[in-house]
Amino acid sequence: MSDPLTRDSTLMALSNLSTGLWRIQELLEALLYKLEVQSVLIESGRSRWLGRSTQDIENILEAMRESELLRTVDAEPVCELLGLPKDTPLSQIALAAPEPWNHVLEEHRGALSTATNELSQLSRTNGEMLEISYKAVQDTLDRFNHAPDVGTYTSRGDRETGRSHHLIDQIS
Repeated sequence: MSDPLTRDSTLMALSNLSTGLWRIQELLEALLYKLEVQSVLIESGRSRWLGRSTQDIENILEAMRESELLRTVDAEPVCELLGLPKDTPLSQIALAAPEPWNHVLEEHRGALSTATNELSQLSRTNGEMLEISYKAVQDTLDRFNHAPDVGTYTSRGDRETGRSHHLIDQIS
């Protein structure tokens, strides 16, 4: 990179990549916030807003898909200028990048990794809570509608059949 033109091109390409990575980090933070909101809605039983919450999450995911495509486009010239294959992971790009970009890209990688781990855990928890809520609502509706063989839940979360308690007495 002794050629000034190559150096300037590399620095511009690294700047573009960093900007795209910041955008992805912002979207991950927004997604984390929306999942936290969804978690509060689920825990409080405020199902009225779950549809809107889910739509907000889907909108952020769509923006993330677009940003990821742009990041791929931004990474190609960086890889080319650094003499790396097009599909080089961010950790390897950071190792090959000149100062201070190597540290900047490594910080991006660490922040993205942390955010994705948090998101994975929160989305798993929300999914589990939604499943539990669904079972409880379904059981209540089944009892209300006098569905046959509807029982309570065992300690493992399975339905126990054979009991016939209803919220409203059946009229024969």
